[in-house]
Formats: sequence, structure tokens, C-alpha cells
Amino acid sequence: MQLNLSFQKSLIANSVTKVKTEQWDKAMQLYESGAFADAVRACINYIDPAIETKYANADKTEYYIPHGSILVALKISETDVQISAPFLNIEQAKRVPILRQVAQLNFSPLTITEIVLDGDKLFFTFQCALAIAEPYKIYEVLREICINADNYDDEFISKFDAKHLNEPKITPYTAAQNEQAWNTVQQYIKEAFTVYDQLENKRLTSYLWDVLVITILKIDYFCAPQGLLRSEIEKTLIFLNSKEDYYQRLSTGKEFLRKLQNTSPAELERSLYNIEIFIPYKFRTDLESVRNTLKYAFETAEKEIRAMDFIGATLTLEYGILNLLYNNTVENAIAERITQAMESASEKPIQEAANLLFEAVKVIMTVDVLSAAVSTQKSIKVEKEKQSIFKKLFG
Repeated sequence: MQLNLSFQKSLIANSVTKVKTEQWDKAMQLYESGAFADAVRACINYIDPAIETKYANADKTEYYIPHGSILVALKISETDVQISAPFLNIEQAKRVPILRQVAQLNFSPLTITEIVLDGDKLFFTFQCALAIAEPYKIYEVLREICINADNYDDEFISKFDAKHLNEPKITPYTAAQNEQAWNTVQQYIKEAFTVYDQLENKRLTSYLWDVLVITILKIDYFCAPQGLLRSEIEKTLIFLNSKEDYYQRLSTGKEFLRKLQNTSPAELERSLYNIEIFIPYKFRTDLESVRNTLKYAFETAEKEIRAMDFIGATLTLEYGILNLLYNNTVENAIAERITQAMESASEKPIQEAANLLFEAVKVIMTVDVLSAAVSTQKSIKVEKEKQSIFKKLFG
């Protein structure tokens, strides 16, 4: 592996969190003072203050909030809180396998909500007394419903012929974005298999996992797929990070990429769209949590660079960065810093790539005013570009 893997900045702008942290403190204070209904309302305002003006009734006792293909209904009475969401219509579905899957979901990953069958319709449901509707619980209920509805609706439709109860309102990507996504996905997979074979032939098998997982994370970062592809990516990443046999995990990762490589452009396009989201898939972060997330990659890469293991250092840092972006909504200054570094290190000689990535992460780990650091790097880059242009013109 003489050159680093390629990297392109995402088709989609860095998402901006709508979370208002001051509302969380308010929600906790209201709950502790016994204002339980207002605590629930403040919890919703923590997620997005615009919700109560767009989706609540006049006295804010009922909310009907769209999220993907579901409509989350939250009702506050004098005594309790009820939360539900229509999930799927299984009237013409393969009932036995889909109900078996639902039973498994109710065992895990669902922990405080459940899916119930009402006639031919499946619903997510939760209910508790208002006095025990603690903000952490309410947020977790909403997140559990929204994330799992997203994870399983398209899978159940594809596998078992279920149908949406609410048709999602989506905004498809443009033709240019679809074409760019297709070409980039194909490029990523092709180069991954090339590097994988090179490393395997040299018996550098400890790096094979990194190549597969980094490629999958790059695909998710670049085109931000929804629907079935998003669900398949998540399941593949979970298995790759499991404790199953190493070579079985490698086989599963390769199988997923091979399947995606053979997907037609039209099939890929079906997973490329924007959709209204209530509970974000990703967690909000600040500088401290980013540092905690990158700490292992930073310290490990530092040791690998000292040991002249530049392949290891590059892959360690790229996995750390991409895993951070996969799981979290990152502040613009931090996101810009690390994506700049990933672009700079793209297809560079492996030692140079390792050093570029390490220095970028080092800034995040040690500099508190990142915006200044990013601006400085931009100025240096622009100045170098100007010098290069003048050299070409007048040199």
C-alpha cells in the first residue's frame, strides 16, 4: 500500500443540530419541581423549539411530528403521557415471518417501547404516568421509536411485502448528485478491493478490517443514504465490530461491498434522498466529547508513527475520524478541520498521509480555538495556491 485511499467531501452539507441545550436544563428543573407536563414540553423543545409551533395543538397537549415514514403522536393528559407511531400495514404481507421479527425486536433492541398489532397495522407504543415521565425517559422513548422505525421499515417492506401507513415526504437528490454518488461509490469499492488484495498478498492481514470498514464509512459519509441501504450499512458495521470470527467478519464486509458494487444506478438512487427528521440519527457533540472519541486513535497513531508503521497510523486515524462523523453531528470548525485533512491526505504517499492526518487530529486534541486554526490552514493553502499560479504564469 504505497498510496492512501481516496476521499471526497460529502455531497451533503454538514448537518447543523437543532438541539437547544438550555432547554434540557429547563426540562430537568421543571420535572424536579413537579411541573411534569411542562417538563415533557421542554424536552421536545430541547430537540427542536420549532416543533411546538408547527406540530402541536393550541394548548400543547397533543403533538403530531413527522419523522421519516412515521408520524409520532405524543399526548399529555392530566395523569399520563402516551406516545405512539403508526409503523406498517401488513394486510398483504408475509405475516408469520414479519410477526416473528417483531417479536424479536420487542425483546431487543427495543427496551422501553414495544410494537403492537392492531388488526392489520403495526404501531410503536409507550405510556407512563406523568409523574414518572422523566426527561431522559421521554427522550429515549422518542429516539427508540424513530431510530428503529427508520432501521426496519424498508427492510420489512422489501423482505415481507409490508406497506407504509404514512408515505414519507422525500426530496430526491439531483441527477448530478446521483451520478456523482454512483461514480464515487464504485471508485471507493474498486480501490478497496485492490488495496485489500495487495495487503492480503503481503500477509498484512491485520489491516484488512480497516480497509473494509473505512470504505463503508466513506460511502455513508459521502452520499448519506437513507432507507434500506442505510439500514444495511448499519448492520454491516455492527457485525464488523462484533466479536465474531475475524475472517467471517472480513467475508461479510466484502460481501456487502460486492453486492453494492453490483447494484444498478437506479437501485442506488432509491436510497438517495433528503427526508424530514424529528430525532437525529447522530448524537450532538462538543469539543470535549470529540476529544474523548478521538483519544484512542490519536494515541495509537502516535505510537504507530514512532514505530514507522505509517499504514497502521493512516488507517487508525481515518477510522477514528470517519467513525466520529458517522455517529455524531460535529461542530463546523471541527468538521472542516478533519475533512480538510482527509482531502489533503487522499491518495498521498502513505507516510505523508499519516503525518497530515496526525497533525490535524493533534490540533483538535490540543487547540481550544479551532476556528482560528482552521482559518490559518486555509490562508496557508490559499497562499500556496496563489504562489503556484504565479509561478506557472510568470516563473
